[in-house]
Amino acid sequence: MDQRIFELNLSVEATSLYLLMVPLSDSGAILDRPTMLKFWNSGPEELDRALAELEERGVISGGRQGRWHIQPVGNWRME
Repeated sequence: MDQRIFELNLSVEATSLYLLMVPLSDSGAILDRPTMLKFWNSGPEELDRALAELEERGVISGGRQGRWHIQPVGNWRME
């Protein structure tokens, strides 16, 4: 996990999703919607909004294929 996630001023949901995705990814899990929903403690609509926010800022990519990948910090849009 990169601590710079907190410098992005993301929503609580998007930050929480990133914090959920990192250990899942580290364990080799596929970062798809069904996998994340198993651990997500809000509704699917909130998950979708958080995914969109993370993707918009370059923190994750690949959602069009139904699987996301965490991007290196150099790809993040820090604005």
